[in-house]
Amino acid sequence: MMMRNKKAILLLIMFALIFLPFEKVDADDWSGKEGGYYTVYLDNSNKVLFRISWDLNVNDQYLSHDNKMYKIIKVDKKNDKAYAKYIETVKLPNVDIEKVSQVMAQKTGERKIAMYSTHSDESYIPTDGAASIYGHGGIYKVDASLSNALSNKGIKTYVDQTLYLPHDAMAYRRSRVGALKILKNDKPDLLLDIHRDAAPYQDYIRKIAGTNATGVRLVLGRTNANLKANQDLAFRIKAIADKEYPNLVKDIFYGSGDYNQDLTPNSLLLEFGTDTHTRQRAEESAKFMADVLTKAVYGTDEKKQVGALTNTQKGTPSQNNSAGWGIWILIGVAVFSIVGFMFLSTGGREMMSKLKDATKKEFSSFLGKFNKDKK
Repeated sequence: MMMRNKKAILLLIMFALIFLPFEKVDADDWSGKEGGYYTVYLDNSNKVLFRISWDLNVNDQYLSHDNKMYKIIKVDKKNDKAYAKYIETVKLPNVDIEKVSQVMAQKTGERKIAMYSTHSDESYIPTDGAASIYGHGGIYKVDASLSNALSNKGIKTYVDQTLYLPHDAMAYRRSRVGALKILKNDKPDLLLDIHRDAAPYQDYIRKIAGTNATGVRLVLGRTNANLKANQDLAFRIKAIADKEYPNLVKDIFYGSGDYNQDLTPNSLLLEFGTDTHTRQRAEESAKFMADVLTKAVYGTDEKKQVGALTNTQKGTPSQNNSAGWGIWILIGVAVFSIVGFMFLSTGGREMMSKLKDATKKEFSSFLGKFNKDKK
């Protein structure tokens, strides 16, 4: 009985180490009244910087539309207020689309972008009748609009429609399993988590290229190991959007979770409008964003743009380092868990004996195959 309990405990530890984030994760969205949001002010003033329905924490950061970086220094949860101080003005990269095209022209294979929605219930009140619909909410129509627009550009898309309900602080841990599955099976160049905000209507209202649309917020998990690479991608997207479709990208928010972005360097969370907008506005913004994403990831020469990353495009050092460390951590956790499981289930001496016999057997088999090939 004691051995069974040990096995059960070890299996639970293995699951936690592999599938749950290493960092502390706070509530992933608004934790107060339904439809609530924080108003964030510039420190020592009454100037409103932005409003957001996410739960805020000290040290969260915010990049405004005009590229000014702020840091949250005080949160008044009782009165739904927060205060931020100015840090610096960020210079976005000057993205040369033609150079991106030239680099991507050397790749082989299909171009792939995958997406899912952690908050499966999110909807748009004027169109869907409610802000939250248990099941597949209106957000999946936005997923479909983005997917169709990308497909029209020759990009293969995959839309995961798995439900990750309920909409609570554990939602990202449930969607983490789905994200891992997507990365394993589809190996996309880019993985997107599609949401909508619940801030006031006027904060997101837009007219883009003469079309009624919504602003789009990019969200980064500031506690994830891939933050530098994710940020580089977000800056590239905003730089292109600011030039091609001014006002499309509203801002960039750095939240206190990781939002599964630690799983791959090319991962982002996008928020299309707010709950009081018509869904059609968000769908139109998704079409514009498809063009921006295509240019940011693949460039402009659609005939030469192909597939997943190969050795001909090595990526940035931050992407390589982040991805490399992530893989080795998972391998180390898996090996440690397997060895621990064998130790508890067989005992130390028996485990070493089995390892010795298995190693001897495999080595003999390898030598036999080697001699046969040599003859």
